[in-house]
Amino acid sequence: MSTIAVVTDSTACLTDDQRRESGVEVVPIHVIVDGRDYLDGVDISSAEVAAALSRYAAVSTSKPTPQQFLDAYTAAADRGAQSVLSVHLSSALSGTYDAARLAARDAPIPVKVVDSRTIAMG
Repeated sequence: MSTIAVVTDSTACLTDDQRRESGVEVVPIHVIVDGRDYLDGVDISSAEVAAALSRYAAVSTSKPTPQQFLDAYTAAADRGAQSVLSVHLSSALSGTYDAARLAARDAPIPVKVVDSRTIAMG
């Protein structure tokens, strides 16, 4: 029986408990506040983003890099996964899906990248 790892991006809005219990690897999107780059859920919380928005700070987001996805795929392989299911933010709204597809080409194990066609966890 093969082992399949699941990877997503931070727009899935999984809680820490959900990530721990499910083993889903979450690749953070970039959140830029007043020109400073943060990793969503790592360097900045949703509460901090909301606070920045409420004070009218300049806030934008950017997709994870292909290298971030490749690192997640490689880590899954190192943990014994034989393949990866990688589910991401709608490609109509972000380049996240494309970054994951680029990384999948160089992954050490097969990766199926799925466009969720949504903006957050369903």
